[in-house]
Amino acid sequence: MANATDAPPRRTAAEKPRDPARGNSANTSSLLQRREGRSGYLFIAPTTVLLTIFYLWPLLQTVGYSFTSWNPASGDAGAFVGFQNYADLVSAGDFLRALGNTGMYVAVVVPLTLAIGLVLASLLAQPFRGRSIYRALLFVPYIAPVAGSALIFSYLLSPLGGVVNGVLSALGVPPIGFLTTEPWALISVMVFSVWQGVGYSMIIYSAALSAIPPSYYEAAKLDGAGPIRRFFSVSLPLVGPTTGFLAVTGVIGALQVFTQVYVLTQGGPLRSTETVLYFIYQQGFVFFNGGSASAAAVVLLAVGIIVSVIQLRVLSRREPVELI
Repeated sequence: MANATDAPPRRTAAEKPRDPARGNSANTSSLLQRREGRSGYLFIAPTTVLLTIFYLWPLLQTVGYSFTSWNPASGDAGAFVGFQNYADLVSAGDFLRALGNTGMYVAVVVPLTLAIGLVLASLLAQPFRGRSIYRALLFVPYIAPVAGSALIFSYLLSPLGGVVNGVLSALGVPPIGFLTTEPWALISVMVFSVWQGVGYSMIIYSAALSAIPPSYYEAAKLDGAGPIRRFFSVSLPLVGPTTGFLAVTGVIGALQVFTQVYVLTQGGPLRSTETVLYFIYQQGFVFFNGGSASAAAVVLLAVGIIVSVIQLRVLSRREPVELI
């Protein structure tokens, strides 16, 4: 009878013979992954270089100039002044007023643009004759040149021969200097910006509404919901992600408003329509105070980042809505 000690020893997992085919397959897969990784780096290299040259490097230069007395006219980098430019911005009432005007502009233009765009998209969601023409007409202001549209808008609001004041005069209302008096100047800039951007919001919302299954609306109809109830109970919640996207991009764009102010009011009257970007333009290219302009640009960048982070955090806390 054989002893138990005579049994052949068992092989551990480490001692088991490896399959040569499996090892070669793993090596081949790893080699292909490395090659794909190198190819990916080659594809993104041109974009990375361009972004570094035209975005990252100028950004670093702006931050550096904000601590100096740089003069863009002479090209002189100037002396290092530390945080003096930032202290001057805080103590100067002009920058704070420009910051307040920008905040008011963002708080009014962005919500109105989104609300009107959503309403128009809902009205144009139902098929009817000529729907594409209406959509195109509403989208034209967004793709039209801002400067040209602003010039036409200023002519319409002119107190001398303007169409709007002509209608008011026919109604017995005295002419109003929409672009030369407070608070009408800032209101006029806001109205023009809403008119210009509502077409874009309408197109994006139209795409979002078209993705909602018709069965949702049919079920709401069976429950006795009318058009307004269906809008608030079905359409509005399901386009929430689109609203978040438009809100973030809209705030970023509104913080950088410049052309409308430059063409319509040039910051007047008495700086009542001056925004942060227009303040940067004045400091850098009119008064040649490059250090102050750079400091204001850095502050505007910081404000944009903070607002965007807050918006994204709020949006990330919302429960996702799935269409099934």
